[in-house]
Amino acid sequence: MTHRPRWNSLSAMLRHALRQQEWLSLRDAAALYRVTDETMLAWVRAGVFPSRTFEGRIWVARADLEAALRRKPGECDGAS
Repeated sequence: MTHRPRWNSLSAMLRHALRQQEWLSLRDAAALYRVTDETMLAWVRAGVFPSRTFEGRIWVARADLEAALRRKPGECDGAS
């Protein structure tokens, strides 16, 4: 049987989730891609990058950003 952790608050749960992988703020993600914050926000809203919102700030997983950088132009996830 798998043990599921319990948290005493939503903040504690989110801190745990954020520690499981490295997350970048929307601003840092935009800087990594060398685009404006507005462009990164548009991509997040369009679902290009999965994100999490915590205390009013948007966070994007570094692994998702770096994976997209490694893909060839025009390459997409999933089957056509």
